[in-house]
Amino acid sequence: DAVQGSASVLRCFSLLLYLNEEWGEEDGGQLRIHLDGGGDEAPPNTSPNYFDVQPQGGTLVLFKSDAIPHEVLNTNKERMVVIGWFNRAVTAADVTNLTSEEDRTKAVLLLVAAGLVSVGLGMIFMG
Repeated sequence: DAVQGSASVLRCFSLLLYLNEEWGEEDGGQLRIHLDGGGDEAPPNTSPNYFDVQPQGGTLVLFKSDAIPHEVLNTNKERMVVIGWFNRAVTAADVTNLTSEEDRTKAVLLLVAAGLVSVGLGMIFMG
């Protein structure tokens, strides 16, 4: 999920809620959760270790974004899903890593977002 140089590195948890009412295995689009670390090939003398989640309406999936390698298999039918992420707070280092010298507006917006998240969390915990 995390693409270096993009805000996706801030993701802590991923959430998927499938909305398809009628879905068959032949329709594809399964979420493949890799238990073997992922990658294109299994280590020598081992079989790939994964399980597939069917995109059946009402199915909710929540997992740790940076710890669970995953992929979506080819889909043969329209796949309806609500996707969301819970991100960690933005740090000054993130702003440096996610922006270039020429992109000052993006840096300022990231700092404002970080401040709002920090203030919001403070208000929640201080009640």
